[in-house]
Amino acid sequence: MKFRYKEYCTGTFFYIKKEGRKQGKVSKREMDYKLLLDTAVFAGDILMQNGAETYRVEDTVYRILQKSNLKTVQVLVMMTGFVATLDDPSMDSLTVVRRIQSHGTNLEKIDRVNQISREFCNDELTLEEAFKQMKALWKEKERLKIRLSAFAFLTGGFAVMFGSNWAEAIVAAVVGIVGAVVQFSCKKGHMHMFVENIVCSLSVAVAIGFLTAALPGTYDTDLLIISCIMPFVPGAAITNAVFDTLHGDYLSGLARAAEAFVIALAVAIGIGMGLFVTAAVLGR
Repeated sequence: MKFRYKEYCTGTFFYIKKEGRKQGKVSKREMDYKLLLDTAVFAGDILMQNGAETYRVEDTVYRILQKSNLKTVQVLVMMTGFVATLDDPSMDSLTVVRRIQSHGTNLEKIDRVNQISREFCNDELTLEEAFKQMKALWKEKERLKIRLSAFAFLTGGFAVMFGSNWAEAIVAAVVGIVGAVVQFSCKKGHMHMFVENIVCSLSVAVAIGFLTAALPGTYDTDLLIISCIMPFVPGAAITNAVFDTLHGDYLSGLARAAEAFVIALAVAIGIGMGLFVTAAVLGR
């Protein structure tokens, strides 16, 4: 015998009514579609802000929403945002549009989102647990100490890889810390991406110029500049642009390629301005 379903929502709990039976409360795990949608949106937001490919974002959000077992699940992801929809004949459709304001690269967060989504889809986590973990990860802020250490090791390591001596590697590490502090300040002040990369590259070039002038010995300025701008090179954006294009997401691929070009242009302008300032002040 078939029953028609009617849903009633009070607060965060959904109720279901079957014709000919008493109304009763069912579990949130089964019926709280809004919480499920919020969980998927948090996952998509984290992935997009931290440099995940378009296909990964769509696939992760879609798999989470598929746990609803509703008739219609749709996800559309673009470079600047995404849309997610849940619909079924037994309920009003739920749609969320999320605009992504900032982009970066944090592979650790991408991996943690993948782990949470896998555990939820394999029924190792309840919906409430998955939501709490996604929300906590979304709120998590990057610590300055980690950024400073990472930039120092990265720039110093690239200097060694490019054939520097130990003195040049130390200078590169110190300049990397300067670049990390400037970038952290720019992000905290919500500076535009183009201006942020110009300021960071400018600070790196100026720091290299003054350090090499103040310290004894001779230094390969070109090697130091190349090593110290590596954290700002849009490698992930270029890789994702190629991946999205080959995967058929042409709009996202072109947008990511344009983003990579703008970042590279900003870095070049910043370095040029830094060299000009150094030459004007130090006369070299």
